[in-house]
Amino acid sequence: MRTKERLSATVRLLCFGILLVATAIRLGTELYERQPAIAATTTQPTENIYPIYPTIFYEPPAERTRLTFQESDTAFAPIDNWSGIDIDAGELIARATNFELSDEPMILIVHTHATEAYCQTPGARTTDTSQNVVHIGQLLAQTLNENGINTLHDTTLIDESGYYDAYSRAAEIIEGYLGKYPSIQMVIDVHRDSITDENGDQIALHAQIEDTSAAQLMFVMGTNTSGLYHPNWQENLSFALKLQALCEKEAQGLFRDLNLRSQRYNQHLTPHSLLIEVGSAGNTLQEAETSIRYFAQQLSKLLLGAEVK
Repeated sequence: MRTKERLSATVRLLCFGILLVATAIRLGTELYERQPAIAATTTQPTENIYPIYPTIFYEPPAERTRLTFQESDTAFAPIDNWSGIDIDAGELIARATNFELSDEPMILIVHTHATEAYCQTPGARTTDTSQNVVHIGQLLAQTLNENGINTLHDTTLIDESGYYDAYSRAAEIIEGYLGKYPSIQMVIDVHRDSITDENGDQIALHAQIEDTSAAQLMFVMGTNTSGLYHPNWQENLSFALKLQALCEKEAQGLFRDLNLRSQRYNQHLTPHSLLIEVGSAGNTLQEAETSIRYFAQQLSKLLLGAEVK
């Protein structure tokens, strides 16, 4: 009998110990999700850290005139709010832009879903970086660098080894860049959308830039309403509203309504993070190229505070 009692006590202690370990792991995971990433000391950069194009160093002008926005400019940047929180868009768009120019890397372009492609590609997915959104990111990086905005472009096919957990792998890559280049103030995650009709056929999202057919754009912006650490979400949203308004003033209809979500999409890692959908799977690669070149020019104008060619 005593042997059975000792065995029973041992089993109870073992179960209690397993429960304690499981609880500690769960609490540790939750705490990690709610803390800022300490990229500079914990994460090493990936091998893809290099600008696609030669860096053109920018020398800030003696007098830089920042573009200003007013509450009325929100008419050019309507919000489709799925976040569960009320937003004062007028106050956000009127905030000052705190992006600082330097000759160090300022922008990082990544692709969480890099294999997303366009209607010329069967299935609208490919690892061919001349046909998927990596190519669109290359054009964005090229234009920004040509305008003197030091920009890096990571070409990793992050979703090639798994689509639904790609954001966690993208976070590791971004943290690696931030550890090596703490001057980075903006991460742009370039995607393309997928919209189908009632028959399951892909729909093209068309816009016009002057007389040229272009792919519609859309910002997907995160908040902290999911409960995860995201101190920058209002600053990110403020910048996105300004940029959308600037684009829409000269190319009305280029942007769909800004999509505001409860998720954070790795946007907690920099104070000017953007996720942009460049067209849909029904658009052509050429339409996406047209849109991203125009977008890059307007982004350059907003950052430099001056007209660019």
